[in-house]
Amino acid sequence: MKQTFQLGAFSLANVASVVLFQWLLLTMLGPGQETDALFAALTVPMLFATVIGSSLTQVLVPLLSGESEKKQHKDGWLLINLCAALFFCIALLLGVSAGWWAPLTVPGFTAEGKALTVLLSQISVIGLVFSGINSVQLAAAFANGRYIWADTAQVVANVTALVLLPILLPIYGVAAAAWITVGRLAIQTVLLMRGMGQWVSPDKNAPIVKDAWFRIKPMLLGSAYYKMDPLLDRYLLSSMAAGSISLLYLAQQFYAAGSQIVAKALATPAITRLSIAHKAGDAAAFSRDLRKTLAVMAALTILGLACLAIIGLPILRMMIEHGQFTSNDSYAFWLLLLLTGGQFVAGCVGTLTAGAFYARGDTRTPTVLGTISFTISIGIKVLMFHFFALYGLAIAISIFYLQSLMFMLIALRRQGYI
Repeated sequence: MKQTFQLGAFSLANVASVVLFQWLLLTMLGPGQETDALFAALTVPMLFATVIGSSLTQVLVPLLSGESEKKQHKDGWLLINLCAALFFCIALLLGVSAGWWAPLTVPGFTAEGKALTVLLSQISVIGLVFSGINSVQLAAAFANGRYIWADTAQVVANVTALVLLPILLPIYGVAAAAWITVGRLAIQTVLLMRGMGQWVSPDKNAPIVKDAWFRIKPMLLGSAYYKMDPLLDRYLLSSMAAGSISLLYLAQQFYAAGSQIVAKALATPAITRLSIAHKAGDAAAFSRDLRKTLAVMAALTILGLACLAIIGLPILRMMIEHGQFTSNDSYAFWLLLLLTGGQFVAGCVGTLTAGAFYARGDTRTPTVLGTISFTISIGIKVLMFHFFALYGLAIAISIFYLQSLMFMLIALRRQGYI
């Protein structure tokens, strides 16, 4: 229980710093072409970081959990070397070709907006190198129960970024925000390196590489498709008034940050326990722990959404209505939060349901289900956006997350785990 509260406190600090960073950016510049270009530029790098980096972390936690310290040490450094090389090549390729792909993601932008998106994309892709290294560092930390140190590193990096933004933004403009985002990842990498121990010569023939590739391969094939969800959102919103992408992005980041509190305090420790229970062949403990954590996470997220609906607007107006962020912006932001509430509830709980599959080495099932769900949601998003514009897209986002969660719960139910 003590660890849960500690994780919750550190995650809350992370949430506060991330949200404050976005809020400060929007209050200083205002929701408009510059912020839209920045958030659009972050989409493709974040897509690669999510598809490869996050998937790798989810795969490596069960593989590293329960192994000897010596084996974890050698395997960790091997994976860091491989990921650094892989993500460097991806970043280089994306940076060189940004003039081609970046404008295609925002067809509704002006020529000036597209040019700015290209520049910011070339800066943002540099962060992929650090994201790749972080994926291994976080997996090693989670496998050893070092959740506090992982969160501490993120807090320090986020707070540093928050301090630098008001200093550099007036001097260098929106490009400063892109560089600070890269710097934040670099700081986190340096701090997390402490937990990896002294460098050792990697064993290229270590079985963990083959095992990790075997598990991550189906995830990459499927998630490269269904995790293009944010790219579809930016594509649709690029034809709307300047600031639309910024407001929706802020709402999604708000929930993404909030999800980290619940996920790191409850889901991540639970997934580690589930991995150990599966390796021990204790199906009863696996099922019992999964059901209990699911119930707690669902209750907390639904309660949080209810509080937002009842008292959220006046609190948001008091907190974020400053500078270039107007009363109309705060109301639109609150409404978007309500309409995308399914992302918070289903996204949080979905972290655990997906982790339950990964804990058993099953990466195929959640990938297939995610692919089916995204395919269905494409039509829903296009139709909702056509008839109801920004708010219709927000509702469609909730439908997508709720639908994905429902599919995973049905699969777990059929397998007898819930």
